[in-house]
Amino acid sequence: MIHNISMKKIILALLLSFNFILSSYADIDTCLNAYDSKAYINILTECTTPANEGDSVSQNILGWWYLYGQEDIDYSNAFTWLSKSSDQGNTWAKGQIGLMYQNGNGVLKDYSKALILLTDAGVDWKNELDKLETIIKEEAAKEEIYQAIDKIENTKTISANRIGKWYASDSAVESETCNGEDTSEIIILHDQVLQRTYSNDYSLLESDFETSYYNFFDDNNLLFFPENIIYFSETKPEIWDFYFKTPMFTELESNSNYIRLNLFKCNNLNNQIDYILLESDAIEFDKLVFSVKNECNNKKPIDCLRKFVNFADISKNNELSRAELTRFAKFVVKWMTLKGELNLTERMGSSAATMIIAPALAEFILLNYDYDNDDHIDIKEMTFDLVNISDNSELNNKIIRRYIEALDLLSESKTNASRMLDDLF
Repeated sequence: MIHNISMKKIILALLLSFNFILSSYADIDTCLNAYDSKAYINILTECTTPANEGDSVSQNILGWWYLYGQEDIDYSNAFTWLSKSSDQGNTWAKGQIGLMYQNGNGVLKDYSKALILLTDAGVDWKNELDKLETIIKEEAAKEEIYQAIDKIENTKTISANRIGKWYASDSAVESETCNGEDTSEIIILHDQVLQRTYSNDYSLLESDFETSYYNFFDDNNLLFFPENIIYFSETKPEIWDFYFKTPMFTELESNSNYIRLNLFKCNNLNNQIDYILLESDAIEFDKLVFSVKNECNNKKPIDCLRKFVNFADISKNNELSRAELTRFAKFVVKWMTLKGELNLTERMGSSAATMIIAPALAEFILLNYDYDNDDHIDIKEMTFDLVNISDNSELNNKIIRRYIEALDLLSESKTNASRMLDDLF
């Protein structure tokens, strides 16, 4: 009797187990059918039970559904189910978790974990693995650039003989660069770098887009050295190295974010009217400004001003005539034109602007400072209003700009010059 009861229990248990197995397979099939038939609204209902019972395919489908099957992405639940499926060897789950680590979706971005998972995911994820390896290389290159930037000492110093017009191209060979093909013109000033593409057919006297120099570098991120000018970007990891002899960061040679431009004189290309009428004089004046800044540290403004007077005093009689003032004003106008501090109308007619503005400025200075009315001004007359000024560091640092502003040359003459140029053309 006892034996018969035991057999009945065993048979009942076997039947229940068999029914459970059939039920599980039915749940799995139902889950797969919901996915295959794109009945995504049923996935959560049909797949949760087999997923909880350990079926990796159902877990994988649930993970997919939380990522792509509904309007609102649920990274947390997706990661949970995909991790369970991945632990059982599901390659799609491994690859998808790898992408989540790569992009930082629901988890902290971790390229190392992403690389391991995408590698384990196999050939179906080869394209994603290749892209990740490229990203890792790019990130390493960026970090290399950042480390190099951190090592740069912010010391602005340039040799006076480096101020001038230079040429650069993709080639580091002088003869190829000076041939003029795919060559850029580079104007190096003591605090600025200007650039445009070389061409025999244009002039600043024309209004073509390609005729203008463009200062697309942030002056605050330009560092001047005797043999190199370094620009680094704060918006992207990038270093530009304008070098006269050797690049500064030879260890970055293979880094695509390290842009090297070898500068050559190429005097054979300095036959454009722009150089003859504008650039050469502007460059000469910039060298004067640079020397004044260097030599006038801790000196009184009157001593700094004397250097400009000496530059303007061609006759060397310690007085500036109308002609000498006009010549000096021409240098100032050309310098400011090249630096882009005059408006477009004035840049289009730089030579005409010089011929109009310079005499007007000379007359303006004489009108306001020729106190003895002898048609000359001397250093005493020029500095009459500055006698009580001393140790003015702002004036020392920006003597030309401040002195011109003090004479009200920019605020009034720029407007008048622009109007006259409009009438002229």
